Amino acid sequence: MSENNKQKAVLSVTEDIRAKILDGTYPEGMALSQVDIASSYQVSRTPVREALQILAGEELVEIRDTGRATVTTISPESFLEKCELRALIEVKLLELSIPLMGVEDIEKAREINEKLKKCAPEEWTPLNYRFHEILYKPANRPLMQNVIKDLHHRHYARLKSFILSHRNTPRSLREHDELIDRCERQDIEGACYALESHIMMSAYSLAEQLKSQQLKRRQTPSL
Repeated sequence: MSENNKQKAVLSVTEDIRAKILDGTYPEGMALSQVDIASSYQVSRTPVREALQILAGEELVEIRDTGRATVTTISPESFLEKCELRALIEVKLLELSIPLMGVEDIEKAREINEKLKKCAPEEWTPLNYRFHEILYKPANRPLMQNVIKDLHHRHYARLKSFILSHRNTPRSLREHDELIDRCERQDIEGACYALESHIMMSAYSLAEQLKSQQLKRRQTPSL
């Protein structure tokens, strides 16, 4: 296999395994056999090994000393830490954005929040991300925005169904309305406090529910 073809194989295998982990096709704890994957994609084990290394760098796969690869389990502690990171960055983005917000930014945020009130469950996650993205866009901090996008893509995507089933929708929508109102009034301190509470109160609740779910799973005997 030429170097070009090998890199294409690595990219293809990486993207497909990543997608299957994110959508739950490959659940947490699942063993990923290099032999089976190589056979499935009709490639050698070399591009498979490189693909798994890439995914390990993204914290989607764990590779043990033995070389055995498994889909990582999202710990409640890891989830909470990423929410804390998200809160730190997003609060700063909002602080920078508010003085630069125009009427059109507020109107767009209200429009997205109205869509959230009527949307189908599967539409919630992208619309919710879009709502927050609109509030931070005036800050013009693309690197910080990319960090937030990366957190959503790598970690929240894996918990999409869990978050949807445990989300307190009425509270989230009320908090969105409050955020918009405070931004419109140029209340930077109040808006930043509201945003931090919006992110972290939900995070604490979800982390506890995730911990409970995983504990029940461990206590349930295998058939």
